[in-house]
Amino acid sequence: MQTRDPSIRSVALLLAGLGAVLALGCDDSVSSAGGGDMIVADVAPEPEPQPDMAPMPEPEPEADAAPPPAPEPAFIELGLDPRRGLYTREETPQVTVTVYDRIGREIDAEGLLYFDVQPPGQAEINDDLTLNFLLEGQGAVRGCVTSDLCGRVSFFVDDAPPVLELITPARGDVVSGEPVIGVTGRTDPAPNVPRVFVNDLEVEVADDGTFVTELRAELGLNRIDVIADDGVRRPPTRIVREVVWAPEVLVPDADGVTVEQAVVLRLDQTLLDNREAPPEPDEMGAVTVQDMASVVELFLSRLELIGLVDDPVISDSDDLRLVIEAIRPGTPDVAITLVPDGMEVFLRLEDIAIVTSGFVALEGENFDLGGEVRITAAAFAGITVEPGPNGEPVLRVGDIGVAVEALGGVMNDSTAQALLDTVGSLVRTVINSFADELIADVVADQVPEFIELGLGDALGPLANIPLDIEEPAVALDLSFTLADPHLARDAMTLELVGRISQRMPVEPPHPSPGIPAVGLGADPIWPVDAGLGVAVRLLTVNALLDAVWRQGALQLDLTNFLPPEVSALISGGRVDARIPPLVVPGARGGPYAFEVQVGELDLYLESNINPEPDHYTLSLRAGLILQVGEGGIRFDVAEEPDLRIQLIEAGGRAPLLPPEGLERLIGPLAWGEVRNAIGEGLNLAIDPIEIGLEDFQDLAPTLRAVEVVPAFPAPPGVRNGWFVLGAGVDIAVR
Repeated sequence: MQTRDPSIRSVALLLAGLGAVLALGCDDSVSSAGGGDMIVADVAPEPEPQPDMAPMPEPEPEADAAPPPAPEPAFIELGLDPRRGLYTREETPQVTVTVYDRIGREIDAEGLLYFDVQPPGQAEINDDLTLNFLLEGQGAVRGCVTSDLCGRVSFFVDDAPPVLELITPARGDVVSGEPVIGVTGRTDPAPNVPRVFVNDLEVEVADDGTFVTELRAELGLNRIDVIADDGVRRPPTRIVREVVWAPEVLVPDADGVTVEQAVVLRLDQTLLDNREAPPEPDEMGAVTVQDMASVVELFLSRLELIGLVDDPVISDSDDLRLVIEAIRPGTPDVAITLVPDGMEVFLRLEDIAIVTSGFVALEGENFDLGGEVRITAAAFAGITVEPGPNGEPVLRVGDIGVAVEALGGVMNDSTAQALLDTVGSLVRTVINSFADELIADVVADQVPEFIELGLGDALGPLANIPLDIEEPAVALDLSFTLADPHLARDAMTLELVGRISQRMPVEPPHPSPGIPAVGLGADPIWPVDAGLGVAVRLLTVNALLDAVWRQGALQLDLTNFLPPEVSALISGGRVDARIPPLVVPGARGGPYAFEVQVGELDLYLESNINPEPDHYTLSLRAGLILQVGEGGIRFDVAEEPDLRIQLIEAGGRAPLLPPEGLERLIGPLAWGEVRNAIGEGLNLAIDPIEIGLEDFQDLAPTLRAVEVVPAFPAPPGVRNGWFVLGAGVDIAVR
C-alpha cells in the first residue's frame, strides 16, 4: 500500500471510531460511498433494561476459541502520485489506494478492489495502477469493493493552452481604403480545434486550424481581440492588437510634410461690413468695432489727406495760382460687399474741407483764392484677392469710379466765391479735378492697401510658428500660407497650405506608411451666424503629432520615475510608441469633442530576477479639450485615460507583475509622461494679431494701433475630417 495523507487518515479514524462507539459491539457494517462521504449502516437498538438477576456463575474454562472474523472495509482513500492540479497526456501518475475498517485501521483489501474511470474514455488504468490520460479535460478514478463502497480522486488534463497565431493584421498596422480590417490566424488543427472568438464574435475554424474573418473599421485605432478557447484552460489564449484605419494616408518626407488645405478661414459678409456705424471712443480713446468697413472708416477719419498730395500747387500760371494748404477728411462712410469674383468697395467722404490759397486774375486784377472749399465725393472700386509670392494676400484693383457730388465753400473774396459757385468756371474746374484725383487715390490705393495690410497681418502670425520643447526634446517649424482665396456673395474663404518642417532630416523610430487622413475631398461645414469661421483638418493635427513622434518624443525612460513600491522588483523601465498618436472625433454624445489615441505603446520593465525585460503593450485613450485664446491654440489632455495593458512576452519563466497590477502601479506613470509629450506637442503659441501701421504713420499719425481679438463662444464641431470653430471678432482701433 502507498503512504496515505495523515489528515485524511485522521478523518477516517474519527469517523470509524464514531461508528464503533455507536455499534457497541454489534456486527453491523459501516461503508463509504462516492467521493469519500461515510455511510453508516443501521445499528441494532440497545437491549431493554432487565430486572435484577442473580449473579452469573464463573464460566468454566473452555477450549481454545476460533480466530476472529476478518475486518470488513469501511472507507476507501484514493490519490494520485505525483499530485498536480494540471496534468498533460504524457504523464502517467500512480493511483494510490488505502482501505480502512470501521475503527480506522488499515486493512488489506487486495483482491476485493476494482477500478474504473469517469467519464469513460477519459483515461485508462493499468494493472500496475498507473493512469494513462487519453483526452484533455476533467475526469476521476473510482476504486470500489462493492457498488456502494467506493473511493474517488479527480484529475484535470490539459496538454497546453490552445495554439493561437494572429497572421494579419500585424501589430501597429495602418490600414487604408475601404473601412474593413481583414483578420486571419491559425490555431490547433482537428481533432482538438478550439473555439475562436474575434471581438466577442465566434468565427469558423477550418480542420487545419486556420480562420478568416473581417471587421468593420472605424477611424483611428481599432482593437482586435482574438480568443482561442478549448474549454479546458483558464484563462483562454488571447491576443490583442491595435490597428489604425483611415481612408487615406499622407506620406511625409525626411524634412517634413505638406498639408493642402490645412486651415481654411471663412470671412462672412458681416465680418467685412455689418452696416453699423462705429461707436464713440472710450475713455482711453479706443474704438472697438466688429467689421472691416468700420475699421476703414476709422482709418479714413484719421487720414491726413494732404500727405497724398505730391505737389500742393495744383495750378501755377499767370491767370491762376491755386495752392492746397490743408485737407480735413470729413465724415467717411464705407461699404464693402462680396461678389463672386472679389469684393466691391464703396466710399463716400462727406464734407471734405480743403484750405486753399493763391489768386485768380480777371481783366488784369488778381483776386484772392484764400478760403475753405467743401467737397462731398463718392467712389467705387472692384477688388480681387490673390495669393502673393510668399503666400500673403494681395488685393488687385480693377475698375474704379469717382464722382464729386457737391462742391462749395467759403472764400475770403466775394469774386472768388462767385467763381467757386459757378459751374464751369476755371477755379471750380481745377478744384473738381483735384478732388477727383485725390478720392481716386484713396479708393484705388489707400483703402486696398489698408485692407491688404489687415489681411496680411491677420495671417502673419500663422506664417511662422516655432515649436520648441525642452523635455522631451522637439524642434519643429510650422507655417500656414495663403494658397487659394474663394469669394462668393456671402463669404470669402481663404485656404492655407500647411508645412510642418523638421529642422534636420529625421527617420521614424519605427516603420510608418504615413499619416492617417480622412475627408481629403470634403469641405468644412460652417456654423451659421458666425462672422469668422476657422476650420482645421484633423490631418493637420495628426501630421504635427507624427512629426513629434518622428523626433522620438514618445521614446521615454521611466527609470527615475518608478514608484517606491515597485523599485525593489523593477530596476528600470522604458516606453516606446510603435505608432504615432492620433486625434480622432470623440464619441457621439460623449463629454469630449476629440479623443487622443496611443496604441501599441511598448513597455519594457527590467529586473534582477528575469534575464530579459518583461515586454508589455499599452493602449491609451483620453479626451481632449481645445483651448483657443490670446496665447494661441492648445489641447488639454484629460487626466484619466482608458488604459489597458497586455503582456507580450515575459523576460523569464513568469513576468514580475501581472498586467492588472501594472495598470495600477505603472500605468499612471507611463500615462503621465505620454500625456506631457502629447500636450506639449499640441500647444501652439501664436502671436496676437496686430496690424502694423508703419507704412501709414505719415498719413495717419494719430492712428497708434489696430488689434484683432477673436472670440470663440462655442465648442468646435467635428465632422468630415475637420474641426470648425465659429468666432466673433473685436477690432480695437487706438
